[in-house]
Amino acid sequence: MVRVQMLILFLGLFYFRSSAQDRYIFKGVVMDAETKETLPFASVFMANTTFGTVSNEKGEFSIDVRNAGSYDLIVKFAGYATYARSFQIFEPLEIELDIQLTVETRFIGGVTVTAKKDEEWRRNLESFKKGFLGTSPFAEQCKILNEDKIDFYYDAENNVFEAFAKEPLIIENRALGYRLKYILEEYKVFNRERYMRFYGFPVFEELKEGKEPRKRWLNNREMAYHGSTDHFFSALFNNKLKEEGYAVQPARKEDGKMYLDKNEMDLFSLVSEGSNQNSKRLSFENWLFVTYKGGKSRFGRNSSNGRITVSSGTVMGNNPVSEVRMFEGKTFVEFESNGYVYNPLDYVVNGYWSNQKVGDLMPINYVQIRGVK
Repeated sequence: MVRVQMLILFLGLFYFRSSAQDRYIFKGVVMDAETKETLPFASVFMANTTFGTVSNEKGEFSIDVRNAGSYDLIVKFAGYATYARSFQIFEPLEIELDIQLTVETRFIGGVTVTAKKDEEWRRNLESFKKGFLGTSPFAEQCKILNEDKIDFYYDAENNVFEAFAKEPLIIENRALGYRLKYILEEYKVFNRERYMRFYGFPVFEELKEGKEPRKRWLNNREMAYHGSTDHFFSALFNNKLKEEGYAVQPARKEDGKMYLDKNEMDLFSLVSEGSNQNSKRLSFENWLFVTYKGGKSRFGRNSSNGRITVSSGTVMGNNPVSEVRMFEGKTFVEFESNGYVYNPLDYVVNGYWSNQKVGDLMPINYVQIRGVK
């Protein structure tokens, strides 16, 4: 579920032009950086939203974004490196872009490639789906429609397992009623260090079915959103953590155990102004122990691993809990009112949030499109 600023490959000329009726329009043309030939049917979208399209026969595209805020414009064409550029829009405007893509190169020296669709490949695929989609009830209702496009590396020297896809993965989520196009940029499991990381760029499309499935999808979407990191940071931005069902305690880890202050903290007191008018920053030390008591999440019990040691003793709660700390070398997390985090790699989570994978992923503009603020 990563929304990360990627390396900008090439950015041609662009200019801004005001537009009426609160419209935020991105338009332009996609072409080969070397030959200048236009690239038809390239995927063009705002990452982690429902705003997306494909370029036409002339390589031209236009996306109409309905809300101000921060967006990652993503362009992908088979055989070319992913283009990504972040935009912050505050006022109605029209942006014209000349997007030039470079041919993708991938260095695979020193690794074993498992590209043949044999029994080993199928075992790797099952492992990948658990790590990528997750193991939640919603993830169980997800299907990767083009899983044959996924291949695997194994770096025996460093004991690192890697998955990659030459094309965007098409994921049908029958629990939430979305079809995702997911550009997988990295998926690695560091077996020696016992952790994994992956990131990419998804765009969401509504599945079209009757009233009964849609009613179930809408209910599931509410459960997926409440208690999520998007929901948490949105509540924090608006100083409504308690109102939205969150309790936060400072914590520290010693000898594999989590020691908590039994008193809840005012996390908003650690929030400061961000780099622009739409953002705020959270800075903290050690760990945060976040409990969601709102009752709207899809799990009714604690999904954190291990016992929690408090000053009054060892307890096990019935609410979803997450443990959060800053990533090494990072000093703050910057985020916006809709829960959008500028760089999700600024912090690390354990417990409930660590179990939220692509199978539980919601578009960042979910609150706006459901009509609830």
